Amino acid sequence: MTESKVLETKKAIEDGAVEVDMVVNISDVKNGDYKKVEEEIAELKKAAGDQVLKVIIEACYLTEEEKIAMCKAVTAAGADYIKTSTGFGTGGATLEDIQLFKKAHRTRCKD
Repeated sequence: MTESKVLETKKAIEDGAVEVDMVVNISDVKNGDYKKVEEEIAELKKAAGDQVLKVIIEACYLTEEEKIAMCKAVTAAGADYIKTSTGFGTGGATLEDIQLFKKAHRTRCKD
């Protein structure tokens, strides 16, 4: 739940964290509720303040369309980084994912 993630982020910052990793709600992504994902990222970035927020999307489970949507959500929400995986999924970073992220970010930044 977003509320739990916000509380955990605030506590981590209070305890001295300078970087926070979050994992997107994969159900929201798979249901196409990208706005909800973006709003959650924005809430966590607000809670993290000036500290770094890294967003993990578990790319191995996503379609190309979903990956592009996540790149857009991460950028629009003001997070600092997008990460491909936690390391617990069925796959990690691929060259194709990184190329896709770069292309999606470049396109988004021109909007």
